[in-house]
Amino acid sequence: MLAAALIAGSAVPSVADDLEDQLADIQSQISSAQEEQANALEVIKAVMGRLDAIQAELDAANAELERIHGEQARLNEQIRQNEIALQKAIDDLHARQAILAKRVRAIYMHGQLNYVDVIIGSRSFSDFANRLELLKRVIRADFSLILEIQDKQREIEAQRAQLAQEKAQLDALEAEAQKAQEAIEAKRAEQQSALDEARAHKAAAEQVEQELQQASADVQARIEARLREQQSGGGYTGVVGSGQLSWPCSGPITSPFGYRVHPIFGVEISHAGIDIGVPEGTPVQAADGGTVIESGWISGYGYTIIIDHGNGIQTLYAHNSSLIAGSGQSVSKGEVVAYSGQTGNVTGPHCHFEVRINGSPVDPMGYL
Repeated sequence: MLAAALIAGSAVPSVADDLEDQLADIQSQISSAQEEQANALEVIKAVMGRLDAIQAELDAANAELERIHGEQARLNEQIRQNEIALQKAIDDLHARQAILAKRVRAIYMHGQLNYVDVIIGSRSFSDFANRLELLKRVIRADFSLILEIQDKQREIEAQRAQLAQEKAQLDALEAEAQKAQEAIEAKRAEQQSALDEARAHKAAAEQVEQELQQASADVQARIEARLREQQSGGGYTGVVGSGQLSWPCSGPITSPFGYRVHPIFGVEISHAGIDIGVPEGTPVQAADGGTVIESGWISGYGYTIIIDHGNGIQTLYAHNSSLIAGSGQSVSKGEVVAYSGQTGNVTGPHCHFEVRINGSPVDPMGYL
């Protein structure tokens, strides 16, 4: 019996130690999972920044390539027009050369016109004048024909030189286009590399997205529970807003409401609000008068403010760096309730703004 008691006594610490070890192991696994998730977010955040920079450079390279192609098209059309003009000039030259050749043959066959014979052979002064005028016309015609041929030859040479210059410009543009195309391919390869890097953390990132979806559902459950409490207690007794919401801060919408395709993984996810691109520390104002029903940390949303405006309307402001208004506090429209940040599951600083009707998210653009 003593031996059994000793054995039993020694077993109790052993079991306790084992449980403590298991608990420590579980806590270690949880910490590792949280660290992996945080690392995944950091990787994705860095990749998103790189992708934005790469996309800007890619857009610039594509714009340059488009400009070059436009210049090539303009130059090709100019070359085509000049080639038509050159061919016309050559045809005109051949026609004038044919006329000159005919005159030369006539002179060869009949001999050079003797000007003295023309003058002596005249029968009267009037005949002499007519013969002299005819002689002048022949000389002028021959001389003009030779000058025209010379002008056409110079014109053709100039046009050929112009064409050669334009074609050299076209070759240079082609070289530029090739460089621009190579730059585009390099940026696309860099973009693909960044995407591959992010996709290596897909499991952790998908977990982040699931947490955001769960957080949205939790927010809805919280609001619905509070509404049930209000109904059982006689209804809403807080500040009632005007019903016309104002923007919580000023900035571009970087992500709209509704279903969107994940920029890295290509899967469709639901976005319960709009993201307003603002720097960290930007004042976030109440969209309308009301009562703060949540002020604190919500998993996925980070530091969050939820305001009930009465008449079934609630607004939510998430990912803040700090909160000003506390739970239960009455706020006025335009009053600063928080400062924007990047807490929770985000890839950069912004204000996540939601409008909910009786807890269910709706598109804020229909209320702003």
